[in-house]
Amino acid sequence: MLKTGRNDPCPCGSGRKYKHCCLEKDRAAELAPAIAQGVRLQAQQADHAAQRKEYEAAWQQAQALDAASNAVVDLVDAGRLDEAEHAARELLVRYPEVHDGYDRLGMVHEARAQFREAADCYRKVIEFTRANPEDYDAGFVDSFLERIVKLEARATEAERAVNDADRFG
Repeated sequence: MLKTGRNDPCPCGSGRKYKHCCLEKDRAAELAPAIAQGVRLQAQQADHAAQRKEYEAAWQQAQALDAASNAVVDLVDAGRLDEAEHAARELLVRYPEVHDGYDRLGMVHEARAQFREAADCYRKVIEFTRANPEDYDAGFVDSFLERIVKLEARATEAERAVNDADRFG
């Protein structure tokens, strides 16, 4: 099929020259796929930029969580248990969507020889884990169950020692 020249009669039958009748409409139709592709590319770029922003925000939040969680461990290791408890409770407030606050609070109680309280915190870690199983490895719960059993045994030992001291004291 031959292309209609600019000065040829318009193929639509209007009697006018093609350049004064349908040329612009036909050019627009020819360019429409390229324009649509450009619009799709712009939308993809905008989507990728939004995803990147979300990823960066999540990464920064994860870094902040790690720093705050590790700070509690450092405070426990340094024997600064009041500060560690405050920081652990702050984790619970700032990051309610993760188990770290309960885990770290359990560490504080454990360091204070408050074994039942520590076990209770670790039970909350397990509850949290079971509510969000897709976020955890299979053995994660088992490690906390083992800790709870040991803590309960230590609590019972400590209570017996107190009772014996009261009886024989």
